[in-house]
Amino acid sequence: MTFLEQVIEEKRQDVKRKKEEKSIEELKSMGLLYKKRPFFEVFKKRYPHEIKIIAEIKMASPSTGLISKDILPERQAMAYEAGGAHSISVITEHRHFKGKMEYVPLVKKAVNVAVLRKDFMVDVYDVYESKALGADAVLLIGEALEREIIRDCLMIAKEIGIDCVIEIHELSTFDKVADMNGFILGINNRDLKTLDVDISKGLELLQQIPLDIPVIIESGIEKREDILMFMEKGVSGFLVGTTLMRSENPMKKIMELRGMDGYKD
Repeated sequence: MTFLEQVIEEKRQDVKRKKEEKSIEELKSMGLLYKKRPFFEVFKKRYPHEIKIIAEIKMASPSTGLISKDILPERQAMAYEAGGAHSISVITEHRHFKGKMEYVPLVKKAVNVAVLRKDFMVDVYDVYESKALGADAVLLIGEALEREIIRDCLMIAKEIGIDCVIEIHELSTFDKVADMNGFILGINNRDLKTLDVDISKGLELLQQIPLDIPVIIESGIEKREDILMFMEKGVSGFLVGTTLMRSENPMKKIMELRGMDGYKD
């Protein structure tokens, strides 16, 4: 069993339990408490005039182990925003990434930019739950989900007012969602089956994606040279996690990645 298969099975059991504890109707009511912040609109252009960063909060990962146990999510988010991050990603998976669902509302309250909830979504219930937590966008892992579930999640997301990032690592995964619309495509340089990272994979995939589809590059982005290499090919933004979590000055690191004033044509 691969890492991805293991986590998806764990999440299916989690959702089964959650459905018994809280109904979708309850989640819908909770979601009304939060005002939607723009996410899709911010990342919809493939050739933006500035470098746009989704700065991620994650306490650990299966590939690197514990990253931090002392960082407060809300303080980290504020540092990210001060550095010019256009959105904050919050990992809520608890077994392997040491995340917590309560991090989402904490971060939402601390910053003014959109909040992306990252987890291993397996059911439309997860979309409702993400909205109830205050997330403005949610990540769907294409390799982990059947086409029908992705389609249903997109439909529900549109109904309740939350944006979607559909993540892929293989071109075949993009093929099963290519006729859908209204989402940001996330190209993950990390293979979630082996956990290996290869940024050349992202460059290869990027060339196969139509220019009218917004694209976020995920994983393996460590320095400005990585950023500029992808910017030349036309990307909407970058999701950066470990590099920022390990930085002694995440605000300065984001500014460094963005080139202070961002990217100019």
